[in-house]
Amino acid sequence: MDTHQVSAARLISQGLVGPSPQSPTGTKLSAAGAIVEHLGCLQAQALGGALTSVALRLRVGGSAGSTAVRAAVDAGEIVRSWTQRGTIHLTTAKDLGWILGLTGPRTMKSTAKRREFFGITDAMLESAAELAAEAIRERGPLTREELLESFAPLGAGKEYGPARYLITSLALSNLIVQAPMIDGKDDMKYVLTADWVPRPTQLDAEAALHEWMRRYVLSHGPVTIEDAARWTGLPKTGIGKAMDAAVDAGEIMSARIGDVQCFQAPDLDDRLSEWEAEAAETLLLPGFDEMVLGYKDRSATLDPDDEKAVVPGGNGMFKNTVISGGRARGTWKRSPRKTGPRVIVEVFPGQTVDAEAVEAAAATHPAFS
Repeated sequence: MDTHQVSAARLISQGLVGPSPQSPTGTKLSAAGAIVEHLGCLQAQALGGALTSVALRLRVGGSAGSTAVRAAVDAGEIVRSWTQRGTIHLTTAKDLGWILGLTGPRTMKSTAKRREFFGITDAMLESAAELAAEAIRERGPLTREELLESFAPLGAGKEYGPARYLITSLALSNLIVQAPMIDGKDDMKYVLTADWVPRPTQLDAEAALHEWMRRYVLSHGPVTIEDAARWTGLPKTGIGKAMDAAVDAGEIMSARIGDVQCFQAPDLDDRLSEWEAEAAETLLLPGFDEMVLGYKDRSATLDPDDEKAVVPGGNGMFKNTVISGGRARGTWKRSPRKTGPRVIVEVFPGQTVDAEAVEAAAATHPAFS
């Protein structure tokens, strides 16, 4: 594989091109659940976009994809929580526990000063856990507002800072998790993890990191250790050992692409030869799709000179991207007009975008259904 083929290979690994991903563990899941399990985690700061990211990989067209993803959430297969880097992601319910076992304590430690700043003590968190459990068991899944109402006796519920850290701390401790969907909205309720996930997968720390790195490589490759460290928020030393173990087991392989040491699926080169032409077609990706967010070095897909157009002001809010020829060529949004083109494209300097190809992609896109 040459350096110019990396983006196409990643499109294939991620399931945006070629066959839709299957369960990497052979678990009986819906097609949407299998995609989330394959990806390991996918950023869900903008939940509507995350649901669209999964639906795009189903490739069933129209509203059917979005409906299938929402059904997988409601069925208990997919949940939403702060799995890594202090950022909210979708993951499979059965895997949430061992992922948080790797990342939760680190995030709790890194946010200790912020909790202290907002006056949130360990005793307050214990009380919040009891209040949340009582309210959810009495009333069922709660919206964010309803969950905050249950914290009223603590006197620290409605201001943004205390509210945020009460909820995220309980989630990082795996006491609560987001699921199921709120009808008619791109939002979820909160449930008790122990009740919602009765049969979690149990892995010790070594096995958990091995499994997470195996999935990351298979679903995002080619990747570097630096990519994986940035994606997980975990130290490179442990990640390197986990990847080496997966290579020794024949689950992934090491490959030098240009002058960079990478890791990928053993059959990725074969799949690349089969699907590379399709990888050149036009795609409309949501702003937080893993194709852009899943790597420390995004330059294979997004030119560094164009990053400011995707993340204006560097504020962490990513715009939707138009991918063509395996490269990000511009940003896009839905047209507010009822007639004419469905998509408004802002093309990057020096790039071109085929307007007809964009409209063709929009015709079956879940965000336009």
